[in-house]
Amino acid sequence: RGVRSRPGTWRRLGRRSALGRSSLARSPPPSGRMRLPCHRPAGARGVALVVAVVLEARVCEAGAIAQVFEQNCAARKLCNRPMAERDATLHKLPAELVGKAPKGHLMPLGHPDFEGSWDGEIDVVQDMTPETFWTKYWPRKPFILKGFAKRSQAFERWQDDAYLEKHFGDLKAKCEPKNEDRLTDYCNQERFGQRIQCGENTIPYTESYMKIGKFLKHYRSPTFDKYIVTQMPDAMGADIVLPNFHSCAKRHPADPGPVGGGRWMTQMYEHNFWLSHNNGNNFSTSVIHYDMNHQIMCQFSGTKEWIMWDLATEADKIPLWSGLYDAGKKAAQGSDDSPIDGERVDLVRWPKFAEAKWRNGTLEAGDCLYTPALLLHYVRSFGRNVAAMSMFQAGERFDPKCNGESPGEPQTLDRYDVMWSFPEDKSSLGHNTVKMGYPNWLRRYLWPLASQAKEKSLSKSDFVRYVVRQAKEAGGPKNAKARAAKVFDTIASANIVGGGVVDAASLFRSEELRRLLKDIAIEGDGGPVDQPEDTEVDRFDLSGSTKMRKLDL
Repeated sequence: RGVRSRPGTWRRLGRRSALGRSSLARSPPPSGRMRLPCHRPAGARGVALVVAVVLEARVCEAGAIAQVFEQNCAARKLCNRPMAERDATLHKLPAELVGKAPKGHLMPLGHPDFEGSWDGEIDVVQDMTPETFWTKYWPRKPFILKGFAKRSQAFERWQDDAYLEKHFGDLKAKCEPKNEDRLTDYCNQERFGQRIQCGENTIPYTESYMKIGKFLKHYRSPTFDKYIVTQMPDAMGADIVLPNFHSCAKRHPADPGPVGGGRWMTQMYEHNFWLSHNNGNNFSTSVIHYDMNHQIMCQFSGTKEWIMWDLATEADKIPLWSGLYDAGKKAAQGSDDSPIDGERVDLVRWPKFAEAKWRNGTLEAGDCLYTPALLLHYVRSFGRNVAAMSMFQAGERFDPKCNGESPGEPQTLDRYDVMWSFPEDKSSLGHNTVKMGYPNWLRRYLWPLASQAKEKSLSKSDFVRYVVRQAKEAGGPKNAKARAAKVFDTIASANIVGGGVVDAASLFRSEELRRLLKDIAIEGDGGPVDQPEDTEVDRFDLSGSTKMRKLDL
């Protein structure tokens, strides 16, 4: 999941069996199915069902099954455990569908009934060079880099809650329910030809913010239904060694690369941190979704089972809520997710999904995983689960000459330059804001300015005029003109060019300019977001509403 966080914008297993499928396949297929009563429409709005979303409000014959779209079975805490521990009726076919329903109907992903569409396990490798990565795996083929995460100090240090609390406990983190359900994103929206109506007891998508230290005091409790999925605090970066297979993405000709690093290091977009505790055989779940950025996840504790579909070949078989993926162009306008329940697949409603080719892999503690942008995936997480993810954008491209340098050895995450960090400078509009899915200010603002400076050194008037124009289009900040003048003077005073002008390389080195351009990007994306700690927020993104309450722990 790399995740969808900002309101109004789009962002996002058991152990492997001997056959390579999910461990869920080890249990004999249970029997039974949850039957729902048929309701007649109550006026124009129809009837709202408890913990369900009405997809079709149709008048039906007495005794028939209502056409409803249930919230995910795991989110309702009915399917967040192995099949042998579930109510058998959840997966049993009703009498009228015996012999008629497609094979695999009401079964979880990874079940033997889906073996016919299984396309094998994803590659597991011991090493990966930039040339091999960019020419054979990027941009669509995932792989596991076996054992690489063991190079990180986090592999040992982060096993200890006391260490996490001591070093990072005062930092804020975003939390979500362990079993994801995003149906409330679509309340009162038209989808699949029908208006989705949410009842008052529909389980909302809830996010909350709290100190990592407070989270650690509660997360092992079986009744604490939250996990951390947040922008990684900068202080954690020194504990993580990032694989270097993604090195050699093209940088702007004037970009010197990170301080103390080099141009061979690929520009990173965002870092995330994941922490949960799943008691017994219970597991956390994502929704079936894809993300817009390439991801490198390293697992330090617990396991994650990934199931994946390549939309470039399977898009016509898999429904997506918002239709943002363009199968013809193999591109997307934004992240999207599927209405298919990964623990109870409805093949009567979505019969073509049975033919969708899928692959899988298990990420064990000590492994790292490359997940391509736009790769549809579903994840189950087991045990005390700790992971870190670093992302680079889909627009990055390979430079066979590696920007004029040779790829260096793997570096810790804090050595890389990242577009959005946390908590950011106190003077920034984004200070202490968990920023997940924010705009690419580097390409949008800094690259054009640097290209202008590369053609001819920038004068102060040209510089200020450019910044003010961008701020005006973004809607702020209001003090952009004064800040731009001050930033220019600071850059020029340290510039060897002299003469009251600045060159392109000095623009990339200026932290003051970066903060100003980030503030412009934040204003253009709706302005600063209020994220008070110790609150819970029920989000209904597409309807533009939220409900906030005090978090009582």
